[in-house]
Amino acid sequence: MGAPKSPRRAVFLDRDGVVNVFPGDGEFVKSWAEFHFMPRVQEQLLRLRAAGFFLSLATNQSGVGRKLMTLETLHEIHRNMQAQLGAAQLDHIAYCHHHPDDGCACRKPSPQMLCEPAEQFGLDLSKSFLIGDSGRDIEMGRAAGVRTALCREKLPPSIEAMQPKYRPERLFRTLPEAVDWVIAEAR
Repeated sequence: MGAPKSPRRAVFLDRDGVVNVFPGDGEFVKSWAEFHFMPRVQEQLLRLRAAGFFLSLATNQSGVGRKLMTLETLHEIHRNMQAQLGAAQLDHIAYCHHHPDDGCACRKPSPQMLCEPAEQFGLDLSKSFLIGDSGRDIEMGRAAGVRTALCREKLPPSIEAMQPKYRPERLFRTLPEAVDWVIAEAR
């Protein structure tokens, strides 16, 4: 028998604000026509794939639970996103489609959207990373035991200025900067 496979490392990414343009507070991407990739996303996903990372999306999509779109529309958005990404497409997509008041177990900041694919695909969370644009993302990543990066154009003045549960390991304005850090740290 061959040697057992060692667990793989992963990069978990938030969708709105990291992979695609965040429409704004209280706004939702409700159709493929409203979905627009952030600059250089495909290139960055290819860099992560070349570095040996499993790529997983972890996204709250309460627009379904709020009845602003259907679950089928969400699936259509993700199918089109994957098709557009081509060779850079994600290995896995996890989403919570529930309304925030539903009390589900999958909604961020619950670590379920990281822990389930880790178990399913043999991922080593201790060697994995999360790139998100909100405190909820960081809280989820910390709960799962992954290294965390907050990535958004308007950053807080410092990590120390953030509430402890929302503090990432690093702050970045762009996805290419966050990917540079992930790849350097994984060496």
